[in-house]
Amino acid sequence: MPSRRVRVVACLVICLGLAGCAGKVIVAGEVSVLVSERPSGGMDALKSGPLEVVGGCLGSGGSVIVWPYGTKVVDEDALTIEIPDTGTFTLGDQVQVGGGFVLEHTSEEQPLGSFEAGGVTVPRACAEHDVFLAFTGVPATS
Repeated sequence: MPSRRVRVVACLVICLGLAGCAGKVIVAGEVSVLVSERPSGGMDALKSGPLEVVGGCLGSGGSVIVWPYGTKVVDEDALTIEIPDTGTFTLGDQVQVGGGFVLEHTSEEQPLGSFEAGGVTVPRACAEHDVFLAFTGVPATS
């Protein structure tokens, strides 16, 4: 039977490995950049538009985006993100991602409060807008 120390170390390795796959919120100035957990699958709709701030969160085309796993903020002054295998984008740049809407509002709905998507909590102000869960970036074609 493994010693207590071996079991504790194994548990820590597993827990830390799982935590490394969780979604996260990156705060860049006054903007929250929502990044999803590592996906096990995804939807295949396309979402495109200019990179913009929507309700205090980074989004595109009027919707809040939960960005693909591994997305990083590479510049906070001129808010710029890097989407894995896709490229870097600054506010105003056209961006295209694949995924699907996980929250859509109609004119008759009331604000919900915060919302969980892709392993990250979408803040209340952001959840008042449509939320698109992106699983992948789509490189621009020339």
